[in-house]
Amino acid sequence: MGMSQHLRLYAVAFTIALPLLAQAEIKVLIGRDPADESAKQQQSMQASPTPTLTAALGSQVVLKQTADLTDVMRASRTQENDILIGPPHVTASAISHSYDLLARNKQNTQYVLVARKEIDTAAKMKGARLYLTQQDSARTYLAKGLLTEMGVSMKSFQKTTFGKTSGAGLLAISSNLADVTIAEQEEAQIWLKSNPNVAKILKATRAVPSGTAMMVRKDMPDSDRKKLLKWLASADASASGFAKFQSASTADEEQYRYIASLGILTPESIPGIARVDADQVVKLLAAGAVAVDTRGAKEYEREHINGAVHAPYLEKSLKDREYDGTLDDFSALSKLSLDQTLIFYCNGPECWKSYKASIAAQAKGAKKIHWYRGGMPEWREKSLPVMQKL
Repeated sequence: MGMSQHLRLYAVAFTIALPLLAQAEIKVLIGRDPADESAKQQQSMQASPTPTLTAALGSQVVLKQTADLTDVMRASRTQENDILIGPPHVTASAISHSYDLLARNKQNTQYVLVARKEIDTAAKMKGARLYLTQQDSARTYLAKGLLTEMGVSMKSFQKTTFGKTSGAGLLAISSNLADVTIAEQEEAQIWLKSNPNVAKILKATRAVPSGTAMMVRKDMPDSDRKKLLKWLASADASASGFAKFQSASTADEEQYRYIASLGILTPESIPGIARVDADQVVKLLAAGAVAVDTRGAKEYEREHINGAVHAPYLEKSLKDREYDGTLDDFSALSKLSLDQTLIFYCNGPECWKSYKASIAAQAKGAKKIHWYRGGMPEWREKSLPVMQKL
């Protein structure tokens, strides 16, 4: 075979390979709420959606499933995934941070706070025993929102138990192991009929989505969105557990925005510490201030404010104004010069790490502290300089 024939063959092979080389990976994260028993049963029967999604989108899908909702909530703010599938509070967070709601399970429900009959006011919750599902589950997220609306701090409870099953809270009340819990309204009403004169419903949410939803990054092309919706309507999607997903509407998005409004946001201010916005951070950095990234290593390595120092706040305390800072680890504070002008940031108003880090630095004697509450989500939205891991 002559040289010219070899070159023609190489050219043909390269031309065929070009579309494959051009196809970027599509990252998909599925977050499963361990407190949702029906979801767990469904999950065990699901076929992996990866092969059919890859075929439908024409790009290699890299899919991860996890029950670590703390990590899923973090991912809802970082844009590290192209497609995010998760429970209602994850969806609420994601559509507030550069994701669009594409489709959802149309099932709705109301969640209610149930308390022993003698606890008929917020004041009487002080010293009571609270049962919740894991800290970052949908039920706990909504319960904290309802308690906040009632002016009740998590610290006011004598004991808070975080369990793994959704129905255990009502069982704990009937067994005199808890005084307050959260439940779906329907299950609460059934339980109250079977356990008369034991407890009552104190407060309820509006009707909210109770199933999972699919979000896509705002920069996802319309062509890929259409392919996803077509896939969701297929038998392949049904076999993977997405049979009840339907295209989302503006009204659906409003329901999730209501859930977001119940979220446990950081306070608007910290006494003695200046809160700054993105424009002020830019000026402070130009004048020699140091930006301090309090997020985890994975988030910092993926993307951070240009020039920021990494000083992670290892958080175990509750996301609450009256948190117990002794449970947390901010030994990374030792790498900072407390004489410098410091700007603490993390993942926006829902992230408590920079709030707590600012207070910890203040307690250690730092004088020139600034709290950038908007954090990476705001910085990213304004297209300000970042260091990214390629």
